[in-house]
This record gives sequence, structure tokens and C-alpha cells, in this order.
Amino acid sequence: MIENISVVIITKNASSTIGTTLETLKDFKEIIIYDSGSTDSTLDIIKSYKNAFLYSGDFFGFGDTKNHALSLASNDWIFSLDADESLSDELIKSLIDLKLEPKLVGQVLRKNFFMDKEMNSSGWNRDTIIRLFNRNDFCFSRLKVHEKVEVDSSANVIDLRGYINHFAITELSQTLDKANLYSELYASENKTVYPLIIILMKAQFAFFRTYFLQKGFLNGWRGFVLAFSNSVGVFYKYIKIYARHKTKK
Repeated sequence: MIENISVVIITKNASSTIGTTLETLKDFKEIIIYDSGSTDSTLDIIKSYKNAFLYSGDFFGFGDTKNHALSLASNDWIFSLDADESLSDELIKSLIDLKLEPKLVGQVLRKNFFMDKEMNSSGWNRDTIIRLFNRNDFCFSRLKVHEKVEVDSSANVIDLRGYINHFAITELSQTLDKANLYSELYASENKTVYPLIIILMKAQFAFFRTYFLQKGFLNGWRGFVLAFSNSVGVFYKYIKIYARHKTKK
């Protein structure tokens, strides 16, 4: 059992992935899960795991919600995980063997999947992301979307062995759901209003960047869907700001 590191996850309607996530976390004594209103079978799945401790409450944006979830853990050492991610056996062994020291921060390789296929382009290449830290030293930024663990020059950043599997999209409808959610969060904390022609150009460039500059075409139809989805997300995050500005007049 990994007793001195708490895994912390936030969830909402994650029934398609949370079971896979929790199956890879059986070596942890404590998994803190903060749910913000699941209406599918997510909660039933979570309750079937004895080392998972479920809390429910409001969603405050990704940064603040994750920071709130950190406060619910009994350990100061945190491994942050998303509900659509799972740990490799090598990563778990790396955490078991790890000597926890002041200011230590662990970053890990992440493999990103789109409907069961690992993406090797489209901006979804393998990336390295900070997931292990002491909450007394570091925490998440307060951004509502695209949050990350903020560290300073005092951090001792190490590479953990193994990797995380990120099953970001398991069905196509999720691309629409995420475009709507992320654009809504962006529009809620940004106020810059662009003319319609600029909004259209930004959306077109998002497709061009993903499909051509980031070589999304190498991923076949998945790359095309991702490029189009990125374009839609960019369009809506700016058009929502524009519409709110116009309707106030």
C-alpha cells in the first residue's frame, strides 16, 4: 500500500473511464474524489472501491475545484489525476520506491488517446506534466480552464518512471461537450471583445494550426475531427464574449 501519497481526482459524469482509473490505483490507501454533480453511474462505480473516498459539491472552475479537493486529503503529498487517466505499473512502482523530500515535484510522461488510438500529432503528442507535489509547497493555478500546478525556482523537479494513459475522448459527443464547457469557462473570466471577422479568422487558424502545422492529417479522421473541434471551441469562446457584450447594450 502507498500510504503517504493521496491520489486526488475531480469528477463529473466520468462513467466511461473512472473504473479503469480506479483499477490502476488499488495500491493506494487513499483516493480522494470530489464530484460536482454526476448524473450517470460515476458515483456507483466509485462507491465500489474501498480505498476511494467520495465528496460532492459545486464546481468552481478547474483550478479552484482541484485546490479544494486537495484540502480533503489526509496526506500532504498529492498525486493529482484526472478521471480519464490511468497509471502504468512502472509509474506505481516508481511512486512506491520514491523518497519524498522537501520541495520535491514529480513530473510524468502522458500518452494521449482519441477513441482508443494514441495520438502522435495534432498537438496531442506525448507530453510531460507535473502531478506529484506537496500541497504545503505548491498548488494549482486559479484559472478556470487550462489550470496547472504552479511551482517556483525552489522546486526540485524530477522525472518519474512510467507514464499516464489519458483517454481524453472515448466517444465523439465528448468533443462537443468539452468545446462548450471550456469556451464557457474561458468566456467567464476573459472580457476582450473581438470583431466578428477576427473571431472567424481565429477559428479558421485553429483548424489550420491543428491539421497542418501540428500535422493532424497524420492521424487520419481523428486528426480532422480534433482540428474541427478545436476550431469550434475557439469560435465559441470568443463569440460568447462578443454576444454578452452586445446584449448588455
